[in-house]
Formats: sequence, C-alpha cells, structure tokens
Amino acid sequence: MCAVFVGFDLDRCIEATGVLFSETETQIMSRMRLLKLLYLANRKSLQETGDPIVDDDVFAMKNGPVLSQTYDIIKGCAEEKTLTAWRKHFKVVDGVQVQMVSTPGTDNLSDYDTRTLIETAHQYRDTDDEDLSELTHTFAEYRRHWNGSQSGERIPEDDLLKALDYQPNQIQMLLEEAKIYAQEQKVLQCR
Repeated sequence: MCAVFVGFDLDRCIEATGVLFSETETQIMSRMRLLKLLYLANRKSLQETGDPIVDDDVFAMKNGPVLSQTYDIIKGCAEEKTLTAWRKHFKVVDGVQVQMVSTPGTDNLSDYDTRTLIETAHQYRDTDDEDLSELTHTFAEYRRHWNGSQSGERIPEDDLLKALDYQPNQIQMLLEEAKIYAQEQKVLQCR
C-alpha cells in the first residue's frame, strides 16, 4: 500500500477527467455524471490499492458523495490560475453539461489509473445519471455523513477507508504514510 490523501493535484484531476471523456462518443457529459464517475473510479482505486486517483476532499451532498475541489472547479469557483488550466481542456455548456475541448493526455496518471477510469466509464456506460447518484447513496461513508444540508458534510478519510473494509491498524498506517509523504513533498517544493 502507498500513501493516500497527500493533497489535490490539478494535473491528475484534469487528466482523469480527460480519460473519462475519451470514453464518450459526444465529448460531453453532465456535471453530475462526471463527478459520480470520478468518485466511483477513485473509490475503486482506494479499495484496490489504498491510493486515490484524484486526491480530493469528499463531501456528502444531496446527489451523493462529491470530490469537493473538482466540483468547485467545474462550477468556476476556484483560483483563476486553476480555472485557466482547467479551461484549456474543458468548458461548461448550459450550466450543467461539461464538454472536453482538447485532450489533456495522461502524463501524471499510472497505467492502473487510466485502466480503472476506462473500466469505470464502461461499467456505467448505460447507467443514467440519476441511477449513478442513487448508487452512491448506498455507500456507507455517504449514509454516515449525509445530514440533509445544502452545504453537505465532509467525509473524513478514515471513514471512507473504514467503509472500504480497511482495519483500524491499516487506516492508521495509510494516514501516517500520507502525512509523511505530504511533508516530504512540501520540502521538495521548497528547494
């Protein structure tokens, strides 16, 4: 197992989104569908490897769990630098549809990440958006934290891992590894 939850990486988010779009015929999908597919792929990766594909805070919202920073970017509620990078590849059409305008590539994703995203897109290809939302409502981490509030409630990493059947000692180890990895990355960035 590797370090989980080390911080949001915009490049990985953009590339993961691009992989999902590469599996659509129209290069357009609803914001909700995109967010659900990213969450489902992320959850599968966490379950199988202990690592998320897109490391992002998760909130329990009305339509299910949501990758928070990713959602903010899609809504246009992020720093201008972040939005500029996102908008090189994606645009919002009619407020709820997202369209890919250029392929971002996969330089920051592993073969496993790419394969998991493609498998997720194929698995849910014929599932409509509302059914995807309903599916995510069945997850233990969501049920534990959905409070009926518009702003939602954050789903802590340890609760997400617990819902994926990680044992307390495994959760502690993963979170400690993530903390050490994040500190190392911070030091490297300062050089």
